[in-house]
Amino acid sequence: MLIPTIQPPFPLSWGFTTRLDSPVGMPPVRLKQIHGCEVHAASNTIQAGDGLWTATPGEAIGVRVADCTPILLAGLAGHTPWVAALHAGWRGAVAGILRRGVALFQAQGGRPQDLTWALGPAIRQCHFEVGQEVVEAARKDPAWQEALASPGAKGKAWLDLHGLLRAQALDLGLDPAKDGSILRCTRCEPEVFFSFRNGDIEGRQWGWVRID
Repeated sequence: MLIPTIQPPFPLSWGFTTRLDSPVGMPPVRLKQIHGCEVHAASNTIQAGDGLWTATPGEAIGVRVADCTPILLAGLAGHTPWVAALHAGWRGAVAGILRRGVALFQAQGGRPQDLTWALGPAIRQCHFEVGQEVVEAARKDPAWQEALASPGAKGKAWLDLHGLLRAQALDLGLDPAKDGSILRCTRCEPEVFFSFRNGDIEGRQWGWVRID
């Protein structure tokens, strides 16, 4: 289990699993993940979307990934602890799932600068080859920087998905001093992480969080 390097100002358990961790003790599956930007209040039903939030102590929530980026958010919405887990592939990042998560925190009375946040292990720019149509879609994001894409072979590009999400976080007003991200590449470490691009069709890591 990999634990974010920053802790929020209230008791909580959170982290990112690896292929070496037992799935026992992980949250119940509450999402049918669809590579979008829908973020739901946690419930006992399975909802179609790519994020969950809760302010209920003891209620564990999470997302499952195998190259996409898991994002964990935690902060005080007013005086109430609030947490979220988001699943961000390039489609979700471009569609604005992080912006949606932060907006929901604000709707509960929170301020973006009060969030502690962490991006988990995902495929990084060294292995994330995409078509130019993906880069063009990402360029429409207000936080886009040209350094987030580098030229690849045969008209493709290498995309820095972690970098795009971090740029979005800073654009939203999240505090870089409260960034507990673990920036490791799932494709570079097949002995540690599941990677869809490395042929892991079923295996998934968790990004999960629980208010204690």
